[in-house]
Amino acid sequence: SIWPPAQRRRVCDPNSAFHPRRELAPRVQTAAMASAAVADNFNSREDAKKQKQLQEARQAGTAAPEMDFATGQMINPHNPSFIVQAPWYLNQDKPSLKHHQAWNLKAAGTKDWYKRGTKGDVKTKFLKGACENCGATTHTKKDCVERPRQVGAKWNGKNLMPDEYIEDLQLDWDGKRDRWNGFQADDYKEIMQEWERVEEERRIRKAAEMEERAKLRERLKAQKKALKKQRKQRRRQLRRQAEGRDDADSDTGDSDTGDSDTDSDTDSDSDASDDEDLGEKMRDFDKSTAAVATKDDKLRTTSRNLRIREDTAKYLLNLDVNSAFYDPKSRSMRDDPFKHLKDDDKGAFRGDNFLRNTGDSKQLTELMVFAWDAYKHGEKIHDTAQPTQAAKMHQVFKQRSDDLKTQQRQELMQKYGGQEHLDAPKELIYGQTDQYVEYSRDGRVLKGREREYVKSKYEEDVLVGNHSSIWGSWF
Repeated sequence: SIWPPAQRRRVCDPNSAFHPRRELAPRVQTAAMASAAVADNFNSREDAKKQKQLQEARQAGTAAPEMDFATGQMINPHNPSFIVQAPWYLNQDKPSLKHHQAWNLKAAGTKDWYKRGTKGDVKTKFLKGACENCGATTHTKKDCVERPRQVGAKWNGKNLMPDEYIEDLQLDWDGKRDRWNGFQADDYKEIMQEWERVEEERRIRKAAEMEERAKLRERLKAQKKALKKQRKQRRRQLRRQAEGRDDADSDTGDSDTGDSDTDSDTDSDSDASDDEDLGEKMRDFDKSTAAVATKDDKLRTTSRNLRIREDTAKYLLNLDVNSAFYDPKSRSMRDDPFKHLKDDDKGAFRGDNFLRNTGDSKQLTELMVFAWDAYKHGEKIHDTAQPTQAAKMHQVFKQRSDDLKTQQRQELMQKYGGQEHLDAPKELIYGQTDQYVEYSRDGRVLKGREREYVKSKYEEDVLVGNHSSIWGSWF
């Protein structure tokens, strides 16, 4: 034998695991189990006939269907037998469709989130395998997020940290993709409090600024009042000097006028204060960021795209449902709502696209098309990158086109003639009208023009003697 003695003894020993009979034992046991299962599932002819009749009755609805013992639900009687019957090696005696489920099916997921914080357990002694830095048993020194200690908890056993919550969550599809999973509303309170503090500080500063403005207005009013008083006193003095009155008489006589002047000063000051308030409002309005905006400091709201309320809205110009379309989101009506009317009957608004064909927009479009065509023919031109060059080239192009047309026209005139027919008399041009007149065979006007009055044989409308109207007429 080529085997060593020790291995030969193990093979020859019937109790050894290397014996051929021991290797065939599992296969024989499996075959025995299969034969036993087949023997248990074997039915006689009468039993098979009864089962077939019962199955037909279940399909017809006269017998109750089978119930799944695992889920408690009804099994469809129209399912074929190779779907309902379980394999023999599962040893499934009761009817069920449990064998169709995947053997490695994962448990249903959850939307829960990890617990925050620590368990709060108090340690008095360092445990083996815990973190050498802080003493927690849920992580190692490599994963520790505590401040590195000069002497770790493993050596001094002081200030041992509690353990964290370690969870293995099986999140489902929604739980993995839920961006708000684990959100705590209490954490957002700090942001809200911070914004409230900022808003409160803003209100305080705004109130202080308004108070400072009020003080400044009061000082300006006082200065204007004193200046007006000085001017009036100066005017009184000049008036007294001019009239040559005494000081005593002037003092007694000016008492009433002083009161009236004080009243007038008060009225003028009130008017000035109103003007100043209006000026403050206008200055606040000018500080607004938007081009067309109204800003209120108290409400902090900004309105844009305001139209004058006296103007008629675009969608009310033509109430026909088949007229121009109005887009409420952009507040635009691109088409003309009165395109079925004449130009004289149309109003000022002719659609938003009407502005694109007025002013310099048409010239800009022509310049753009010229730049595109020139670039296609190999010219290095760009209407946006080099607008001056593009405009100059477009001007030269139009001038050359006009010169070419003029030259062709002159050549045709020289070759064929007909220059005299181009310059028609003005009487013929302005004498043509679109008034319909109908004549008879003998030249009489039948319809379309009023009958002309036949003049008499005497001279009429003759002005003599430098007269501007008829003078000396019998009538």
